Parts: sequence; structure tokens; C-alpha cells
Amino acid sequence: MRRAVKNLLPLLAAAGVGACSSPTASTSLEVTLTASPDPTTAQPSSGVTYQVTNPDSTISTYEYAWKGSFTVGMQETGGTAVNITAVDLKVQQASGGIVITPSGGDKEYYRFNSSASGNRLAANGTASIGFDVWYSLPSKGKEALITGGLSFQDDNSNTYSKSVQCKVAP
Repeated sequence: MRRAVKNLLPLLAAAGVGACSSPTASTSLEVTLTASPDPTTAQPSSGVTYQVTNPDSTISTYEYAWKGSFTVGMQETGGTAVNITAVDLKVQQASGGIVITPSGGDKEYYRFNSSASGNRLAANGTASIGFDVWYSLPSKGKEALITGGLSFQDDNSNTYSKSVQCKVAP
């Protein structure tokens, strides 16, 4: 038994060294995201509504208080083309870019539309996505922090995610 273990040790060590080889493909995403303008401004909104289910199960309809717009620019610098596979936004009430968490069960209400010319970001290329965001905050103010999340996939099926923030001026 000891002899078998003694003979296996060099084989296991050689296999372990072989497994430590470095990958030949990039495992990180080199994409820079920028929001413009940052900060953006919001204007009073009209005509776009949301619904809230009340504790007594009735449904109330409200207009969003504010609408803001901005663009997320993307620049790939690592030489790897990627597909943009998903986009999401979150609006949070804020002061000076600092998130102010609602209290007492209050919450932010928001929706967004996006417009992109395509879903491919070429190697060393640029792309952009425009956003219109409607929102209402528990504070009744318009100052907010918008966080955008983007997901990417390269041609080798590696997936990545990046986020960008855009302030909404008071």
C-alpha cells in the first residue's frame, strides 16, 4: 500500500502543476461606462402612471412626479467584442449622491424606457443606450441616484456585468 502511494505522489504532483496553467483568453471585461449628463435634471412628469395595491386590496393609480433622461456611453478597451444581453435600472432617493433609504415601509416607484442602436459592442469600439426614467419618491423630492446595471457576453460565452450611476440634481 505504501509503495502504491509512493508511486502515485509524483503523478499527482505533475497533474497538479499542469492544472495551474494560465488561461489563454481574457477573463475580465474592459468596458468603461459613463453617464451623460451627470448629474442629469428632472422635469415634472405628466401622463405616465403607476398603480399601488393598498392594504385593503384596493388599487390606487398615481402619476409619476418626475421624468429624467440620460445616456450611458460604453467604450471597450480590451480588444474583446461583447453582446449586451440585459439592462436594468434602479432609482433611489438621495441627497448629494448619497442614498437615503425610505423609512416606515415607504418605497420608490419608477419605470424606464431605453433605446439602443444594437446589442453588440465591438472590440475597441463604442456604443450607447439612452434612457428615459419616470419616478416618484417618498420624500416628494426629485433628487435621486439612478444605478444602471448592464450584462455582457463575449463570443466564448463568458458573462460579465458592470454598473454605472447617474445623479439627478435637486
